Amino acid sequence: MAKSNVNEIVLKYEHIINNVLKEDLRILEFKLQQINAEISDLIQQRHCLKVLTDKDQHPNGFKTQVNIGCNFFMEASVTDTSKLLMNIGLDHYLELTLEEAYKYLDARIKAFEQKSEELCTKAAETKAHIKLLLFDIGELENQKPGKQS
Repeated sequence: MAKSNVNEIVLKYEHIINNVLKEDLRILEFKLQQINAEISDLIQQRHCLKVLTDKDQHPNGFKTQVNIGCNFFMEASVTDTSKLLMNIGLDHYLELTLEEAYKYLDARIKAFEQKSEELCTKAAETKAHIKLLLFDIGELENQKPGKQS
């Protein structure tokens, strides 16, 4: 192989690594952070639901403050925690029983965990492609004319 040919191939590989694969990896890691934040939020919601509906801690319901707009709060007393309104996305609320709410949260957590696993797999594949191209660059560098192995 001619030296200029090898240099062109090395430059193409470096371009692919720096401008394509590393950018893909950055985007995958950003998406993974968002998915993990969503999983964390859902787990926190599940925990809060459990605490708020625990009859041992709150036998007569619980008291809270509700934002009624413009950061004006009103005290509220909740005596019946058997049903609740849950935001299911796009500011749509659905009345659910406690059992339905737990099933909904568990299903959402499971779906996001599967998406997280897919993103981790794609990130590992991208890292493997980067390592493979770096190995190929090293091999090409060793094959340059005038290089002794």
